[in-house]
Amino acid sequence: DPAEVPLSLSELLPEAIARENMAVPVSREGERITLAVSDPFRHGAFSRIEEMTGLSVTLVVCPAGTITRILERFYPETLPIPPGEILGGAIDREEAQEWLARGKGRRLAEKVLLHAVEAGISTVRVYPSARSVAVFGDSGERRSLLLSFPIRFREALVGSFADLAGLSTGRECVVESTFQLETETGIRAFRISVLRGLSGVETVVTVIPDLRSVIALDSIGFHPEQTEITRRLLSMQDGLILVSSSAAEGVATTIYAMLRESHRAGSRVVTVEETHRFRNDGYIQLERHEVEKRFGGKWTRLAETLEPDALMIESISDKKELLDLVHIARRGIPVFCGVQGVNLSRTLETLFSLEVDPFLLVRVVRLVMHQRLVDLLCPECRRAVPAVPSLQLVGESYREKLASMLQEVSFYVRAGCPRCRGTGYSGKMALFDLLPFTPGVQKQIFSDEPLEKKLERIVEQNLRSAFPSVEDLLRRGLVTFDDVLPFFR
Repeated sequence: DPAEVPLSLSELLPEAIARENMAVPVSREGERITLAVSDPFRHGAFSRIEEMTGLSVTLVVCPAGTITRILERFYPETLPIPPGEILGGAIDREEAQEWLARGKGRRLAEKVLLHAVEAGISTVRVYPSARSVAVFGDSGERRSLLLSFPIRFREALVGSFADLAGLSTGRECVVESTFQLETETGIRAFRISVLRGLSGVETVVTVIPDLRSVIALDSIGFHPEQTEITRRLLSMQDGLILVSSSAAEGVATTIYAMLRESHRAGSRVVTVEETHRFRNDGYIQLERHEVEKRFGGKWTRLAETLEPDALMIESISDKKELLDLVHIARRGIPVFCGVQGVNLSRTLETLFSLEVDPFLLVRVVRLVMHQRLVDLLCPECRRAVPAVPSLQLVGESYREKLASMLQEVSFYVRAGCPRCRGTGYSGKMALFDLLPFTPGVQKQIFSDEPLEKKLERIVEQNLRSAFPSVEDLLRRGLVTFDDVLPFFR
């Protein structure tokens, strides 16, 4: 009789193991316990229980219903949904009932998400629908009902998903976090948002995809000379590398490509992004809000605590942060950092306005680059135009090159077709202006000229411009002239 099983026996086994194996202690005599089980052939599990408890195990086979009732007494249910009130969809109703029996609401939420991963579902949403609370899955191409429950279980169901991420469903309008689940095939990462609106609380869980294809350095937009220079500087495995951009989009991709080039498996790489877009196996990935919470937003505290072999930060917002990173790089930790800037010259001005000895700065900085994203024309629908750009639009130093191209190149504009969904574009590509901090640059920094003149001369004499990439894209008809006009000024 389940009601007669002593509650003290629940302390012998962790709840997760008892539910996973449908095995519960029903009596103990000295150094021996009797387990009620539904499947007596889980020999590995029973051996682990003996090792864990230090007790010998005797088995008694019981109906699953009896074991479920004992589990309910041992571990009071937080999601008390009667089996008859679960409505199945893409997930079988009986399967959902078994998940609840084995692990309460948390187990149900975990299994729903793992089902989503296996089924190619990218987003799971829990929200009220008429008199029910529905669990829907969205793969991007198709939306399907996974499960449905009576509306009175909404708060408990949302709480079960939030519990997976260690969140509380308080009165905040929006609560977000990332979390991981371990599966038989590896670790899977998720992002959860708990929203509280006029219709009540609901949850959206997004599957964070793994970055399975490694982004190569020579595939991100460098031309051959830039690739060679960057590889040489990365091989030093120290110093500060700055990537400036007028917008944050694409900066993380560029930095990850450099990290993959310079730091192989086994390195302790710490990355900090505003929001995770992919899970990178082998990296310690943090989001910016986690750094604020755990380290008070202090990069030096993060470096002292985590002791990285390399540190990547997608974006910083002020000079003080940049100064902290200079001092971290000074200690021999390679630092890759994104920073907002309208062009390379402005980024250099920011760098050399820091309150730090210029001698230290030039010894620490390895490379400064400015990145711009350009739209690539759809090859199926791009349209050639007879009009040509005016030479008056471009800078004087580029007029001769453009005049030569006008005699040889056809110029294109976007159109729109089903393949590109009417946008006229097939993707984006990054183009870069690079300034490597060579010994020559270091000497120029110590000249007696005013800073503005000094930087102007350094850029003029040492810049590795994106122009060869721009010219190649125009000759191949992959971009509009308007999109690359900033490179001609």
